[in-house]
Amino acid sequence: MIKKSVNILLYSLLPLVFVASCSNQPTQNKTETAAPVAPKTDTVKKPATVVAKPVNIDTVTRNRKYNDIARYIAGMKQLDGSTLPATLEKDTVWIRYSKNFTYEWGHADNVRLKPMATWAVTELAAQRKQNLDVFYPFSGPDILHANVLFPQAKHYHLYGLERAGALPELAKMKTKDIDAYMTEVYGSLDDILTKSYFITKNMLNDLQKNNVNGTLPLMCIFLVRNNYEIVNVKYYHLNDDGTDSPLNKDSVPAHTNDFVKVYFRHPGDTGIQVASYMKCNMVDAEIQKNTGLMAFLNKMPISTTYIKSASYLLHNPTFSVMRNAVLKKSASIVQDDTGVPYRYLPSKDWKLTFYGNYIKPVSSFPSGFYQLDLQKAYHMGDSLKQVKPLPFSLGYHWGSNYQNLIKAERKS
Repeated sequence: MIKKSVNILLYSLLPLVFVASCSNQPTQNKTETAAPVAPKTDTVKKPATVVAKPVNIDTVTRNRKYNDIARYIAGMKQLDGSTLPATLEKDTVWIRYSKNFTYEWGHADNVRLKPMATWAVTELAAQRKQNLDVFYPFSGPDILHANVLFPQAKHYHLYGLERAGALPELAKMKTKDIDAYMTEVYGSLDDILTKSYFITKNMLNDLQKNNVNGTLPLMCIFLVRNNYEIVNVKYYHLNDDGTDSPLNKDSVPAHTNDFVKVYFRHPGDTGIQVASYMKCNMVDAEIQKNTGLMAFLNKMPISTTYIKSASYLLHNPTFSVMRNAVLKKSASIVQDDTGVPYRYLPSKDWKLTFYGNYIKPVSSFPSGFYQLDLQKAYHMGDSLKQVKPLPFSLGYHWGSNYQNLIKAERKS
């Protein structure tokens, strides 16, 4: 196992940390909020570098330096013609990192990722055939599990509290700085490899500018480890009308609604996939005044929504805008019990399939998140709600047989 200690006290405060770290928001109105409607005023100032013309993902120019950097920080050997100095692979710290990380990745792949991929072939066959965009709120940099479940999606939309950041300029760094960086990468991946999710408090600490510098490096590591080639990385600004425009770099500390797109493909494929990541606050009081994000949610095409280990945020009345967006814009929802509460998925509107076992939330979360109606649904045992096995561990009850997953398919 990766040897990184986790402060149990901080972990027990995770629900409070996640909500509080969204921002220093004012007291929330506890009433339910309607489905997203774009605000009338422009509350997000556009950066001066915004260019009006968007980029077509089918004509993205290949810049191999991103793939070279991603492979190096993922502990993978360089390919012929690498843009990186050959001496980097001779560094003893990197050699040790590569060996240890390859072992840890292989373990996670065998016990979780491969069983997930096999399971999804049959259980998510309809969703894969639809091949809609994947909407993944509260994801952080976790393109990993979304991609394993829905490997052919054209566009993955990820959101979290951490900044996007940038890949390291390895060729310009001193050996001691590279060694320190690799150590930070190793530590920041501990939770996702051992538990299947990121702990928000740890992520906010790990992904600082003087450490791993955002979610982008981890996203790229996941993709190259999943045998993809990083074609390019580009930054964008989400305009007030919900469209996006290219930027020169990550400027999110200065401008709200700047985000990153990672373009990737399997080697030899001509089609390009894209994963977007935006740092944003999804609590009602903040999202309602974010003109661009509200406009995007209104215009967002019908998608497949994936939610896991989301701190039960969508159970709160103060996250009703995002919850309503999920309900309005999803053809299917694949989630654990931390996503949309069961009571919002009536049988007249949704066909539900239950997997695994449902028990009360782990002790880190208030007992109020326990769903008695969901517990009853899991134990009804009739032909309409037959519970199916879940052959992998994914979520807060990691390492046990008490994981749950729900597939909700919208009825026509």
